Amino acid sequence: MRVAASVLLALALSACSPAPTSAPSTKAAAPAPATAIAWRQGDVDDAFAEAAESGKPVLLYWGAVWCPPCNQLKAGLFKDPAFIALTSKFVPVYLDGDEEGAQAWGERFGVRGYPTLIVLDPQRNELTRVAGGNDSAELTRALTVAAGRRSAVAETLKIALASPATLSTEDWQVLGDYGWEVDANRLVGERDPAQVLQQLAKVAPAPALQRRFGLLALATAKAPGASPTQARELLQAVLANPDEVRRNRELLGYAGVALVKQASSGPASTATLGQQLLTALERADAARGNRADDALGRALTEVALARQQRPDAPLPAALVTTVHARVAAADAAAKDEHERQATISTAVQALREVGDDAGAETLLLAELKRSPAPYYYMPDLAELAEKRGDTTAAVDWLHKAYDSAKGPATRVQWGVLYVEGLLRLTPQDAAGIEQATDSLIAELGTQPAGYHQRTRQRFERLAGKLQDWSRTHQGGETLARLQQRMQQACGTQAEGACHGWLQG
Repeated sequence: MRVAASVLLALALSACSPAPTSAPSTKAAAPAPATAIAWRQGDVDDAFAEAAESGKPVLLYWGAVWCPPCNQLKAGLFKDPAFIALTSKFVPVYLDGDEEGAQAWGERFGVRGYPTLIVLDPQRNELTRVAGGNDSAELTRALTVAAGRRSAVAETLKIALASPATLSTEDWQVLGDYGWEVDANRLVGERDPAQVLQQLAKVAPAPALQRRFGLLALATAKAPGASPTQARELLQAVLANPDEVRRNRELLGYAGVALVKQASSGPASTATLGQQLLTALERADAARGNRADDALGRALTEVALARQQRPDAPLPAALVTTVHARVAAADAAAKDEHERQATISTAVQALREVGDDAGAETLLLAELKRSPAPYYYMPDLAELAEKRGDTTAAVDWLHKAYDSAKGPATRVQWGVLYVEGLLRLTPQDAAGIEQATDSLIAELGTQPAGYHQRTRQRFERLAGKLQDWSRTHQGGETLARLQQRMQQACGTQAEGACHGWLQG
């Protein structure tokens, strides 16, 4: 409505303006820049058809309404005019995980989690993929390079491992930008990702790129043969360079504490490295505007470092005060629904980390009234209730979350949480467990060919939990009935995993 009103106002003003005193120019006006990404909503086949006609690559964004880092993208990067202009070089398609066929596409493209951005050529060869939680400037830079690519990233990796000197600078840049953390071994196949990354670290042409691959190898798994001294030298070299910290900001955020542990040789080096990590993160975050959510993330890193250094000691009072202040600042700074969905779960985690469960519960309850996806927060409320021994409230929150969840894949995910809660909290209620699981199977029956990716993974996880429960609660007959219902729900689906659920 605001846009429409401004257009009407502009028309009215132009009508009241005096006529021009000179002849109008015959030069055509430049088209107005786009104000939003022209996503194709879920129509992947059509996107590839357009790509074949236009020659543009496809930019596939895989996300979900409730996903916090997805909402961070919507609140920031996806509103950035420069990024919006960049997407005109692609055929952009938004694949919400709850759209029809989305989980099948996710499985086909090996998507590991939300959010992921994949660039594919018109023949569906993957040119690159990047983790959506990365720094916005780094994402834009990586996708700018990818827009002009025509070489499959798998072929680029193959050459890098066999004939590294033949690769161009851009080829190496693509491998360095690749979202190894959301790869799910799609690129390396049966090979050990840490060993592949170590090999790339040895043959990459630039020191910063060598350190990038080395850091990824350490974060993927403790690199074979890497001594604490080698890990420390690598980590300190990265932390000393602001550009490298910026490039590795997301990696240092989620894996920094573990990297410090790998690189430490004792309490003194742990403390020194931890402080160097915090200083480097603070410097990088200042360069991108001192955002309140960044400061909150650093507080979580500081809490984890404090626990790592003194696991049996209470947290320093000053650190607890800092966490509360940063939670309040992040809460106040998150205005629209995307910003809040991107922030509140981190704020709740921070409060719980410093022992303020009451504050976390207050924040969660308030957010239920504001969030477009309140079910997302209900399992946290269930966990808090379970922690204080209120089994009835815990089960009730899990049931409410499942009951109010929207979208087929999301309903399965939250439904599995509910059944797992019943198995854990009320294992004697075989009838209730069977009824809840039966309801979940019925959800699958409404999804043609829906047993893919996250849905399949959740059902497989539940099968293991049900089998564990059956062994201690004489649940063989219950499982037999559930397995039979699953066979019916699978119908004519070809997926063997669906028909084999709960068997073996």
